[in-house]
Amino acid sequence: MFALVCEYPETTALFLVVVGLLFYVWKKKLDFFSPATIYIFFQCLTLAIAYLRLDHAMTPFHAKTWFVWGGAMLSFVAGCLLYQWRLPLNADSGKGFEESHFSYNWKWHFVLSCAVLLLYLVGVAEIIHKAGNLILFTGNAGYWASRKVDYGFFSNFFSSAPLVVLLFGVASFKSVNPVRWIRWVSLPMALIVSVFSVCAYPSRTSFFMCVGFFVILFNFLCKRISVLLIAALLALGIVGFVFVASARAQYGGSAFQSMTLDAAMTMPYKYVANNYWNLDYALNSPPDREIHPFTYGLDFFSGMFEYFRAPGSLKASLGWDGPFNESVQKIPGYNTTGYLWEVYKDFGLPGCFILPFLVGMAMSKLFVQVRRKKTPGLVMFYVFFIYFVGFWFFLAGYKQGVFWAWAVLVWMISKICLQPNAPPLPEIPEEKNAQGQIAG
Repeated sequence: MFALVCEYPETTALFLVVVGLLFYVWKKKLDFFSPATIYIFFQCLTLAIAYLRLDHAMTPFHAKTWFVWGGAMLSFVAGCLLYQWRLPLNADSGKGFEESHFSYNWKWHFVLSCAVLLLYLVGVAEIIHKAGNLILFTGNAGYWASRKVDYGFFSNFFSSAPLVVLLFGVASFKSVNPVRWIRWVSLPMALIVSVFSVCAYPSRTSFFMCVGFFVILFNFLCKRISVLLIAALLALGIVGFVFVASARAQYGGSAFQSMTLDAAMTMPYKYVANNYWNLDYALNSPPDREIHPFTYGLDFFSGMFEYFRAPGSLKASLGWDGPFNESVQKIPGYNTTGYLWEVYKDFGLPGCFILPFLVGMAMSKLFVQVRRKKTPGLVMFYVFFIYFVGFWFFLAGYKQGVFWAWAVLVWMISKICLQPNAPPLPEIPEEKNAQGQIAG
């Protein structure tokens, strides 16, 4: 054990931070899905995995990379703490939610959710039209799910499975939805779409979003997920990882079993670690050339205006990267960088501290609002945004136009269905008192 600690000091230190965080949340009986906890947990856990260095591309961080990564985390946590400190002492106790002064038309919500489901199925129909079957069953899933096949605008439809799960998922729980038949239809629909999305268009990102959305909804609307369960799953994952490593060492380097175990370890490892080795490479340009030009904040809005075609033309004319980070990938095909590179090339070093601080404050405010008044719209928005905070190690989120479209649809549906209750009528004096007043 001591030898492992000496061999992987960064991994050991980061794992200790994760374990200490889980113990603190358990001891204080806090919600694991609060903004600061989610940010620290996923950033430290994924970097700890990356520093196992199972691939030669994962080199030690430069000092600048540590400064950006650590400074962004401190800024995010500072934003969360600042918002909490300005609240009254009992404002975030989580006891006694404010009385809900709203009514929600769940029938309209169900109808609109079915409309979104129909758009998703239209996209799936285009997949079947081109591939002849659901991609998982074509026998050549790698080709049909690659960039070589152009599905056009239909790709926005069949990639919307997480949005369908979010809409049906929020309607699956009795704590917010009193309409029984809608709950009975929505719950299996959310689960079926999660599985069906893998068959229609195998995508780890889409599947993780489907599962993540539903788990967070369950935590807020059904039962708080125990930190002990999360710790147990984390321990199980570590044990499994060590077991595979031990088994790999047991077999010879030329054995077929060793090749299989190597693939079992390195494929998920690269999926996590490439975000960090690309980030370090991108932040530390060689002295003789600039890896990527400064975007002056313009690329920050590319996702918002993606469907106007303007960002693509601007990027092409100025030589900026597209959504696949062509200039900063150390290994072709592994092209994700996390959100910090996106912020850095838009706003420079100050942006890596200012943006996380502002997002930390905004997410803390939304978290408190959800705990006080669980309107479906607030819950869906928090689930949507906190998922991206957790997966910021992987992608920025706001650079994809489809996610902006989802946010607009969630806002529109929640506004259409939300109906404020009528204010109570003023008390009318009893008839007897009124007659007495007239007689007097």
